[in-house]
Amino acid sequence: MKISKYVLTLLLFSTSVFAFNKGEGSQFVLETEGQKVGLSIYISEAKDKNLGVEFHFGAGGILSSNMWQQFEMNVDAKSGIQIQSGYIKTGLSKKPEKMLREHFYQNEGVQVQDFLFTKEEEISKNFIGSETVEIPAGSIIAKHYRKKHDGQTIDFWISDQVKPIGLVKLVSKSGTKKTNNYKIELSSLLKNVKPAINPKEAVPMTEKTKRLLSRAKTQ
Repeated sequence: MKISKYVLTLLLFSTSVFAFNKGEGSQFVLETEGQKVGLSIYISEAKDKNLGVEFHFGAGGILSSNMWQQFEMNVDAKSGIQIQSGYIKTGLSKKPEKMLREHFYQNEGVQVQDFLFTKEEEISKNFIGSETVEIPAGSIIAKHYRKKHDGQTIDFWISDQVKPIGLVKLVSKSGTKKTNNYKIELSSLLKNVKPAINPKEAVPMTEKTKRLLSRAKTQ
């Protein structure tokens, strides 16, 4: 479950750009360490200043079963974006488990907070240019941005044509950490997706899951 170490890094930058509707999102192809995994990201909740985002990693490849992670955030123009809570559920779990705050962040490279923007000008300084991008979903003109930190470089392309998530493509490269080398490409848009995680049903995280996530953060 190495993927879990950078789940949140994917696209929280789009919270400053797009309006959100529950059940809408995007489906991607995630390629890491020579293997491909299906990845879906969609809005699980959208009320006032509260935003929920759920990630689903498909079975196969480096994962032996389905896995879901959901994050609840408070979005405010003045105080910014704050991650309030996180949950994890696998195909073998009867109920979701509440994640510890330490699992929200990775311990090297580009960090989650590097993608938490509430204003357009905060992301514009990372702008490279507008480019035509070829992805499984087709050809699309998107804005190219780049973030660098601690030996990791992330190039990402976003477009308002693929709302609400906005992500078209993301390429992460690292010369020191091979698990930070991965690529994400849009394959289709999603609507009316029902969240797999109900936060009200969440139970405390088991020791097994703690060990699993702790190993993922150090690999």
